[in-house]
Amino acid sequence: MSERANGKAPARGQRAGAVALRRHLEHLKLAELKEVHAFWAGDEGADAGRAAGARAAATKADLLVTLERLMAEEGTVHRRVRALTRKVLDVLLLLLKREHYASDLPGLFRRLPGEDPVRLEYHEAEAGLKALLRRGFVAEVSDRSMAGNGRVIFTVPVELGETLTGLFRDETRRVAGVFSLGRHLAAITAAERAALREGFPALAPRPEAGEAEALLAAQPVADLFDRLPADLRAVVEYAIERHGGVMRRAAWQRRTVLPDLRWERKRWCEALEHAGLGTVARLNLTPYGLLCEDDTLVVFEEALAARLGARDAAGLPTGARVLGSGCDLIADLCAFLEHVRRNPLKVSRDGEVYKAGRRRLEEGFVFRESFLAGPPEVWAEIMNAVEHLGLVAPDAEGFLELKPATERFLLLPLEEKVRELYRIALDQGGPRGRSLHQHEQRVVLAERLREQPRRWWHGRSLAVLVRHRYLRTLDERGIQERYRDRHFSAWFSGTETPDDLLDDLDPAWLTRMWRLGMLEAAVQDERVRAWRLSALGARVLGAEVPEIETGLTPLLVNPDFEVLVLPEGDVSDVVHTLDGWAQRTKTDDVVHFRLTKESVEAAVGAGRAVDAFLAFLEARARGGVPQNVRVSVGAWAGAVTFATLERGVLLKAADEMALERILSFAAMQALLVRRLGPSEALLKSEPTDRKLLAALRERGIELEGP
Repeated sequence: MSERANGKAPARGQRAGAVALRRHLEHLKLAELKEVHAFWAGDEGADAGRAAGARAAATKADLLVTLERLMAEEGTVHRRVRALTRKVLDVLLLLLKREHYASDLPGLFRRLPGEDPVRLEYHEAEAGLKALLRRGFVAEVSDRSMAGNGRVIFTVPVELGETLTGLFRDETRRVAGVFSLGRHLAAITAAERAALREGFPALAPRPEAGEAEALLAAQPVADLFDRLPADLRAVVEYAIERHGGVMRRAAWQRRTVLPDLRWERKRWCEALEHAGLGTVARLNLTPYGLLCEDDTLVVFEEALAARLGARDAAGLPTGARVLGSGCDLIADLCAFLEHVRRNPLKVSRDGEVYKAGRRRLEEGFVFRESFLAGPPEVWAEIMNAVEHLGLVAPDAEGFLELKPATERFLLLPLEEKVRELYRIALDQGGPRGRSLHQHEQRVVLAERLREQPRRWWHGRSLAVLVRHRYLRTLDERGIQERYRDRHFSAWFSGTETPDDLLDDLDPAWLTRMWRLGMLEAAVQDERVRAWRLSALGARVLGAEVPEIETGLTPLLVNPDFEVLVLPEGDVSDVVHTLDGWAQRTKTDDVVHFRLTKESVEAAVGAGRAVDAFLAFLEARARGGVPQNVRVSVGAWAGAVTFATLERGVLLKAADEMALERILSFAAMQALLVRRLGPSEALLKSEPTDRKLLAALRERGIELEGP
């Protein structure tokens, strides 16, 4: 169907490729019309013979009327598209994304921004165009402009292209295009982009990098919300506040507000996309392991971030107080380990600490009890840490004893201790158990906190934006393949909804990060109003927060051995150091400690250096350290007596010469710890090597013993 069949080229001033359906059909020859009619009309209820005869006798006018009717019916177009092969359909989809649904053959292989690479060979695209020409989906015209130089343009008639775009939209739309304005702009057709440019004149005719951010920066997001009809604006507000900007139709049907509004997919979709705020799509997340196969209203991530960012810009909510756990959990964990070191603590057969012993330990917790956490939650965190880090284990008699990993853990800096606990928590289950989505969302949440470390995230804004980013990047993270291949078979294998993803983060995961000391909470009336990354959390996650100051002299050391830590910047390390040397008597904005003989002796017994501690006090104390405190602490530390216990085997010989003969063997030297006297030596273990024993016998030496 060359230009000889299609007639004249486009009129002057008209872009090549914009062809109306009627014009396309009129320029077909009668034989070509009959071939196209045979594909589109089928038998239409008649037997094959009569239908073929009717088509043969039909005039061109009759065929034009019939074809124009058939190619305008959405149901007929849908059925005929399903008859195309995969390769032919791929060519048609490429044409629909081009301006005016038109392109030359090489133009199909020019990748647009945001478009996936073309998975077609050149000959396959050429064959696909020929198949579409024979079936009437495509017209062939010649671009006689100076720039075109007579090249052949393949174009889908405008009316047919609009119908096909609507049919293919949900089937070809990527998940990222539903959740992101930038990806949506890159995926829409040229005709849809031209319509959108009426409301956004600065939008370029072709996709460009960063255009979504530029579009929202040029116009306040509040003005875009004002473009929506009043009823739809109320729906979107409800979707944001109640469902975090992702509302399924099933959830809308269960609403208790706005009872007079019914779900209007087409109208809502057009209005939201025209305002650049969101869309309504048939969202199928089942292949990703998420329970969502329904019409879903989605507010674009960029618009949602701008809306919530404007709200969060106020900073700390009015009337709220900041509540942080600091290093309290680490202090209680280290206190538990020191208690196990110095006191017998027996456990039951199933490894649980008896209630009486647990109660005594909980009474000594310094973790401030609040509506966010109390002794049961702190105890659960301690037991979780000692189990997964291998810090303690019961001996043969059922008493807990420290493991070698404990000494390494106690010597770690504060942020390294918290990082160890955070690493464990990252892979553990939430309210519904352990799942891939929970783990991946927690990683995304850390990314968002690092990006804006000093922002107060009001309400559920942090969880909402994290979920949006996660859903937008499902394909980038390979979630579909990982779910299909069951790479997370050890995790929860059920199906979660988008609302479940939100609940997994807030309050469950955010509260746990707060217990670890990584977040601060703005609380009011026993409710969290906002979250923010703490100074300790910033160090754990590697966020750069230069504006957080560390108090250089936050300590007040009194002659009565009381030490006060003033809230001057980040004092978590100061508090952590004092927890190892003094008894904490009060935990509030100002933390109170008291140095005692017992606490200093315990610190020295645990291997801490008193000289380093006194230097720490001198460097951080406002007004210096009183002389009596310095002398007393040094005296208490010096009074600690150390003795060494060694395990080994005692070797006794008849005389010094006999011991020399025995130790002359290299294998015996390897077992020697040291000589205890002229005829006695301490060995690491009993000699059991057969060659060694045989060599000793050859020299007339027999080893006796148990």
